[in-house]
Amino acid sequence: MTTTVRTSQVLARASLQTAFDYVSDLTRHPEWNGGLKIEAVSPGPVEVGKEYVSHGVVATQKDRPNTVQVTEYAPPRVFSFVALDPNFGKVFHTFNFTEQNGAVLISRTMTVTLKPLLALLFRLFIYPMIGRPSMNKSMSALKRKLET
Repeated sequence: MTTTVRTSQVLARASLQTAFDYVSDLTRHPEWNGGLKIEAVSPGPVEVGKEYVSHGVVATQKDRPNTVQVTEYAPPRVFSFVALDPNFGKVFHTFNFTEQNGAVLISRTMTVTLKPLLALLFRLFIYPMIGRPSMNKSMSALKRKLET
């Protein structure tokens, strides 16, 4: 198995707490991730272990289901969750928040462990053609949402 890690960053003119609160509310991710639908499995505050069901778009596949669970909740610095994807298995997403000159740097790291052939395809084709453009688009949209 091969572990693949990809990171994307954006600097947004927002407070650290505002950025953290917005990103850690998974039900608001559709506001900056086109085609995503997500809802909590049960009511209550965000905390480690809280579960969600999401449906998104990957390439030409629409309404792709994922089970999502919060894995780290450390306001206002770190928020992580794992999505159980039908093809890629567990996909970990970690957001780190760092204050920088009146703004906040948001780093999003995606980690996935794949079979060697799939990892090669992911590195050469899937991420460059689908993953990176999608990640860049969503991070830009996140910046716009935080700055309005």
